[in-house]
Amino acid sequence: MRKVRSRITARQLAASVLIKWDDIPPARRLPLRKLTEDFLRNSGPWSARDRALVRELVFGVVRWLALLDRHIDSRLISRNKRLSNIVRSHLRIGVFQILFLDRIPFSAAVNEAIKGVKSSNHAWASGLVNAVLRRVAEKRESLGPEMARRCEEMMIPDRVERLAIEQSHPFWMINRWVSRYGFEKTRSLCMANNIQAPLTLRVNTLTVTRDKVLKVLADHGIDAVPGRYAPETIVISGYSGSPMAISGFKKGWFQVQDEAAQLVSYCLAPRSNEIILDACAGLGGKTTHIAQLIRDHGIIEAVDMNYARLKLLKENQKRLGIKCISCIPFESFNTRRSELEGRYHRILVDAPCSGLGVIRRHPDIKWNRTMASLSELACQQRSLLNGLAPLIRPGGIMVYAACTLEPEETKQVVEDFLSSHAQWGLVAAKDMLPAEANNLADKDGFFVTVPESQGPDGFFAAILRYQIIRN
Repeated sequence: MRKVRSRITARQLAASVLIKWDDIPPARRLPLRKLTEDFLRNSGPWSARDRALVRELVFGVVRWLALLDRHIDSRLISRNKRLSNIVRSHLRIGVFQILFLDRIPFSAAVNEAIKGVKSSNHAWASGLVNAVLRRVAEKRESLGPEMARRCEEMMIPDRVERLAIEQSHPFWMINRWVSRYGFEKTRSLCMANNIQAPLTLRVNTLTVTRDKVLKVLADHGIDAVPGRYAPETIVISGYSGSPMAISGFKKGWFQVQDEAAQLVSYCLAPRSNEIILDACAGLGGKTTHIAQLIRDHGIIEAVDMNYARLKLLKENQKRLGIKCISCIPFESFNTRRSELEGRYHRILVDAPCSGLGVIRRHPDIKWNRTMASLSELACQQRSLLNGLAPLIRPGGIMVYAACTLEPEETKQVVEDFLSSHAQWGLVAAKDMLPAEANNLADKDGFFVTVPESQGPDGFFAAILRYQIIRN
């Protein structure tokens, strides 16, 4: 039966997504992307233009949440007035449109917000919404967008607190980054997190060359350039459509994958005819890249706890024309663990983590994490490494990777592992990475990338070798 869309606007649907997201406790929230797509699918059909607008509004509001709320709260007559999630969500969208979107007239942003609160049985708030948004619009008209976004008149004497608000990150996160990196580097990191990430592809060199894909993209008017570090990378700027609509996707010419994630597979240095374990395979971005690097000759066992992710991995494997991957649910793998001791030449542990290195792609992550969650994740990460170590054969390599730069989840996990496993040693990342990426190996031998406007996501990897020690 065909779904019939109720008569709501794209802005009202965006508000519905934000209201739902705000109502869920942070630790239990679905990823914002999935939540948004679920709403779009269940309320459609929507035009491509409306779908793009919904995504832009939802992700823009969550990206700039703290700054938007500061502008709203500073313009309320009663600063202690508690707004309902419904009213606040419509205000957030309106303020975001006024401060960040040039193509939408201020009057349209104000009027749509008023319509939104009226349609949700909050007509009493229409005057408040009108007043707040018109004050924001007046400031934008008189000062311009950049100056209007700033909080100078809001009396925030502490510069770390002001940075947290103006760059819209949790204060605890900014505070620890300032202690680690210094104020200016933290500002640069936050600014990089607030820039929408480019679409990055990994060319499937089993079927096509990078040059050919670049030519096809250029022929279709897509602005694409080679990556800076990995030989299969293509970076696309200014593309807002679905990657599945790009020519070559159905032919298996490429996989969407950030350049830093691609470099993790190089850290593993896989070889043809080896037996390799991807212990936290997810959707299989790194799994299929490893298969590429061994020219589809060998055995790769991909394990994950989530059946839906393994199903998507199988679909990607088929689309890319890869045969050497076997998908194994975690329960099945775990029951056979004792039989697998010494089986693998190489193991990739792309560990569950805070994801604070990929905030620019997933802005909701920063609002879902706490200091306590970092410690909880570190315990899981240590357990993973300790549990997988017996499965490697002598001389084998295990790579521990995480899309975060937090010490509790990266260097400290590796140091704890090495301190309790005398037969394991650290291999310098520069010995494994492509020559173009040697500068991404730090002084301790780890692979580290820090988010920057034209660079890859934030990632960490340590290369560990199991070596027999003879007396």
